[in-house]
Amino acid sequence: MAWRYNPVFCDFFPFFICTIKNHVLYCEGSAVQGGLLLSVVLRRKLGRGSSPMSANHSLILFEGDVTKNFTGIFDCFGLKFTGGIERANGLAEIWECTGWPRKGRPRNYIHKAALYNGMWTAILDREMTMILDQEKCRACAKRWNIKVFGYMVESVSGSCAMYYFTSEGDTIRGLNIQNFEVLEDFGEPLPQEEGISMDDMLNDGAMRISRRLGFSDSLFAHPASKVLIIGMEDPQREAADKERSSVLMAKASHRSGVQPPKKPETRVEKPWWKLW
Repeated sequence: MAWRYNPVFCDFFPFFICTIKNHVLYCEGSAVQGGLLLSVVLRRKLGRGSSPMSANHSLILFEGDVTKNFTGIFDCFGLKFTGGIERANGLAEIWECTGWPRKGRPRNYIHKAALYNGMWTAILDREMTMILDQEKCRACAKRWNIKVFGYMVESVSGSCAMYYFTSEGDTIRGLNIQNFEVLEDFGEPLPQEEGISMDDMLNDGAMRISRRLGFSDSLFAHPASKVLIIGMEDPQREAADKERSSVLMAKASHRSGVQPPKKPETRVEKPWWKLW
């Protein structure tokens, strides 16, 4: 029997594909469920050292319980908390609630999933931007006197970023890989990085480090987890939408041959005797 493993573009809760003689088996579930299933397959066919995971998501952790301070936390990142909080159960519901644009909501609204596990408050950041803004992460850590850790992984493009900030706002660890090339490797490796290679970082390495620090991404899938969906206004999204609308209108006018109306000229009447 011929087996072939093909990691695919994954969004947070992973999808895995195994091809068996042209029959495709889709395995949907949490990182733990998918990892366990594929680990059995891959250990048999590809050897115990093979990495079974491919990822595309971003998680940012805030020390302690910040669920009562979403306004202050998101303000550090230029996001305006709208006060709207919902509950979500299961990965499918989380994914639907954090999608953009969301039906019935303004286009400048985005939604993020949050979960407190007794040690960290984790934010699932589908826009994959929060942890990349080091200046804002440092300011948030210092302002609220909390540690901040986060990562962004996009296996398909060979990209990964991971940063750890102290409660004083100092960066103690920074790693940035783009297009399979290490652009930044700042600070001493964390003890939780032991046994995790740079290649692992483009797969499940950052998730494993997060788990060793005290938060497992698989908690979002646990039936008992109280996952919150937070709504907020994103000024950048609004600005991007306006720019996009302007471009589309210009293209539509060009295709139709209709020129935008010209501003009427102001004509000043001259006295009959003035020749210039």
